[in-house]
Amino acid sequence: MAAVVYLVRDLMFTSRIRAAAEPLGVEMQGVGDPAALPAAALNAPLVILDLRLPEALMALEQLARDPTTAAVRTVGFVDHERVDVMETARALGCRDVLAKGAFVAALPQLLRTPE
Repeated sequence: MAAVVYLVRDLMFTSRIRAAAEPLGVEMQGVGDPAALPAAALNAPLVILDLRLPEALMALEQLARDPTTAAVRTVGFVDHERVDVMETARALGCRDVLAKGAFVAALPQLLRTPE
């Protein structure tokens, strides 16, 4: 299986994502440059986005432009009060948009069933 791709810079969340993935045997690939996200997402079963990053919505828009990457399941997380970002992410095709706490709670299940 191809790696789950993530655009996350917060070390706390990166650690949580990797800690949840390791016991499941899920391979993870971090992407530091949002411009590299579409190429990394081509074969990924799942893309995780930290929607608190200003460039995350632009990266999501790039994924949505290409039919191949638009079909990849995307999960984004953000502060619960950022309703504007949540709505924009959903409009751009982000399948699951979660508040940070809900994301952390759902992470093991998201990684078990990435499709």
